[in-house]
Amino acid sequence: MPILPSNKIITISLFYFFISASVVTFASAHSGHTHEEKLRISIPDVVAKVNDQDILSNDILKNLRKTLKKFKDRGIPLSIEEEKITAKKLIDDQIGQALLLQKGKELGANITDSIIAKQIKRIKSTYKSDAIFEHELKNQKLTFEQFKKDLKVDLVMQHVIDREIKPNIKINDKEIKSFYEKNKGNFITEKKARASVILIKAKQGDKKAEKSARQKIQSILENIKNGSSFSEMAMKHSEDSLASKGGDLGYFAKNQIFGAFSERAFNMKVNEVSPIFKTGLGLHLLKLTDVKKGKTMSLDKAKARIKNIIRNKKVGNATRNYVESLKQKSKIKMYF
Repeated sequence: MPILPSNKIITISLFYFFISASVVTFASAHSGHTHEEKLRISIPDVVAKVNDQDILSNDILKNLRKTLKKFKDRGIPLSIEEEKITAKKLIDDQIGQALLLQKGKELGANITDSIIAKQIKRIKSTYKSDAIFEHELKNQKLTFEQFKKDLKVDLVMQHVIDREIKPNIKINDKEIKSFYEKNKGNFITEKKARASVILIKAKQGDKKAEKSARQKIQSILENIKNGSSFSEMAMKHSEDSLASKGGDLGYFAKNQIFGAFSERAFNMKVNEVSPIFKTGLGLHLLKLTDVKKGKTMSLDKAKARIKNIIRNKKVGNATRNYVESLKQKSKIKMYF
């Protein structure tokens, strides 16, 4: 069950979606590390023991530094006491994760390579192209192998939630209608753009490869300006997985695609082709092919979405309660 925030983040940490309730805890266990913030508190190598399993400080330190940087960048640096509170919350989160993983083992969760591969395929299918998926990995400074490792952890926890929690979640039509009436403003469909893309790959930092790619895509652009079909040029030359579809990205809202595409698509006229632009994957051309204006969704059309929102909220609350019940039955020692 992928958790996709507004920028459609690729990682799907069920634990941090369901368990973390503190506003202080900005960092996800799978977030990229951008800058070494100096800590003013001392954290031991082993921060806790959960049923004889050591909880190490590695992820705690990484996420704590990331959280400190986010608050600092917003002009509200944390005090030493707030830093300590944040660390305690992160440790508590890791304890909860350890308990869910232990429960998964007890329930016989067997997450095979084929299950992981199937889930990765499903996650990748929610992106417009393989290039966008890869771009998101780069944005999060996440290797594909680390992504797979984190995904396996999430799937074990999902197994526990599916077995122990979801069967007890009930939602009725009255709840759905009430939610719709109270939140009608949230069910206005977003303006959507449809665009096509051409990618010529170039390894970052390789000047020779970039020069060659620029020459190639410049030639493609000249052909398009002289009347060649963008779609045909994409099928013939694009190095993206959408080449066979003429580069068609389909319809997308502004927050459903990464910034390099959306900032151009939503500021172009239909049939306009962008200048050449660069991302971490190489050089691109983008053509806006259509635009759909937003409108208010009916209750019938919004029903499935509302049901999912209510279910996620109930599952989140129930999971937090479930983790608390596991804590009561477990031997937990804190060293911080």
